[in-house]
Formats: sequence, C-alpha cells, structure tokens
Amino acid sequence: MKKLIAFCLFLIYSLFISANEIRQELDIAWKDEKTANMLIKKLEANLKTETKGYLAAAYMMKSNHASMPWTKLNFFYKGKKMLDQSIIEQPENIEWRLFRYEVQIRIPKGLNYDNTKEDKIMLQNYISNPQNKKKDESLYNKLIALNLPKR
Repeated sequence: MKKLIAFCLFLIYSLFISANEIRQELDIAWKDEKTANMLIKKLEANLKTETKGYLAAAYMMKSNHASMPWTKLNFFYKGKKMLDQSIIEQPENIEWRLFRYEVQIRIPKGLNYDNTKEDKIMLQNYISNPQNKKKDESLYNKLIALNLPKR
C-alpha cells in the first residue's frame, strides 16, 4: 500500500513540473547520475511535446554517466534523435536549440553532430531582443551566460 501511495504521489508531482525545476535538475544531471535517472523517470511518466526536448537532453546527460562505450552511444543517439525531432516539431523553441548547442560544443567532433552555426544564430537573435527577458528571465540569463557575441 505504501508503494502504491508513493507511486501516486510521484505521478501527481510529475504532472506539475515547471521549466525552471527541470532546468535546475538538468544542470545537476550533467554531474550526478542519480539526478539524471530521476529526471528521466519523471519526464517519461509525463511525456508531452512540451517536455520531449527536456527528456532528450536528459538521455544525452545519462550518456555522460555510462561506463561502457556502446551504452554511452546508445543514450547519446537516443537523445539526439529525440532532440532533433523536438526541434522539427517546434523549430522556434529556443530552449531545444540551447540544449543542442550546449551538447554539440561539449561532445567530440567525431560524433558528426554539428548544427552549432544555425543554433548560435537563433540564440544570438533571441538575446538581442530585450523583450525575451520578460518572457522567461531564467532562460534569457542562461543564454547570456554563454557569452555569445551579440548580433
């Protein structure tokens, strides 16, 4: 009975995930495998178009923690495919572009995953418009922290 209640509470909690909470957990997930696993479970339980990009980033972060090279690649390619699909479905979603850009500047060039020029232009355009700061200040500040040259 306790497990059932705990599971129900987990599901209810996962329905009310805010973008800021996910961003904070993603930042931690780069270094902490438990956070990456927990975030993946939370996002898989409440998968929507609006959260698919977050799940894709979480899979890519999970690849950072895998010990076997083929496991690393499996998580990476699963996340890559999902993130690219999210960008196709929501091409103007600046956060998905940010995730892809951050991943691409961190991974080895040998993985042949490079849309950095396209994404960098979109990110620069976003931060060049001061109105975007009012829309989502934490996302705007995260982009500013990348120190992208303004256009």
